[in-house]
Amino acid sequence: MVKQPSIVPFGYEPDKERQGPRGTMWVYDSFADCGAQQLVRIVSLASRKEMRKLVFYPLHEETLRRMGEPGAAPFYRRADELEESLENMELPVDTAIDRWEGRRKKYTPMDTAFRFLEEKYAGPYFVYMTVDTANTAASFDSFEFWIKKLRLCIDFKLASSESLHPKLQAFAHRWEAVD
Repeated sequence: MVKQPSIVPFGYEPDKERQGPRGTMWVYDSFADCGAQQLVRIVSLASRKEMRKLVFYPLHEETLRRMGEPGAAPFYRRADELEESLENMELPVDTAIDRWEGRRKKYTPMDTAFRFLEEKYAGPYFVYMTVDTANTAASFDSFEFWIKKLRLCIDFKLASSESLHPKLQAFAHRWEAVD
């Protein structure tokens, strides 16, 4: 089908495409040591980026064990503590706690979790991770596929190490540090 040329008056400027909040920020973390300060940083980041939805995605203890974090508290306990903390906060962004991994009750690869979240929520996608989680995620084979589809927000505040995975260094233009 051939495009028909359109005529617009001189000085015409199209309306801004972006009006209001859009996109989804996923918080992919264990929430084992998540305090009020970290939650405030996450919510303020989502508010600054004008996100339509902020989705907290707690990881199952089996997933954490495979990612190298042994001895995590049970999923339901971490998710309930997170929910209680969020109830006590003033939230300028629409938030949700996705308990899908808790219903699965087993190891869920990052790729499977991201596909599930991608189908459920509207884009563009931002993912908040701590440095340790981001380094672990960068070691997976599917990381290069996902880093091209979403934008990482990496929190260096509670890092056990300042070193970054080589894939994170290679894709430095696709992530930003959370202040």
